[in-house]
Amino acid sequence: MTETPGRDPDVLTTAELAAKLGLSPQTVRRMANAGQIPALKTGKDFRYSWEAVREVLRQPHHQPGEAADDPTNQPRKGAGYRAQRRARTGAQE
Repeated sequence: MTETPGRDPDVLTTAELAAKLGLSPQTVRRMANAGQIPALKTGKDFRYSWEAVREVLRQPHHQPGEAADDPTNQPRKGAGYRAQRRARTGAQE
């Protein structure tokens, strides 16, 4: 990732975040639209704080209506699960 002078390196575009998480840009946009990851809408696209996204994805995922402290709950697998796993392990570019 090439840094632009004056640009905060923590703020990522959809394409940059998708590359870091190993997901498609479309999946990242869907996660942002669904409120699964924090994002700032900028016109037609989003900007993301890498630290804020990592913090959210590090949290255990719970299905709606399930007890959050139930140890028998298995994480739901899918794009969010893969992104959570990469964020927990600190995956970099």
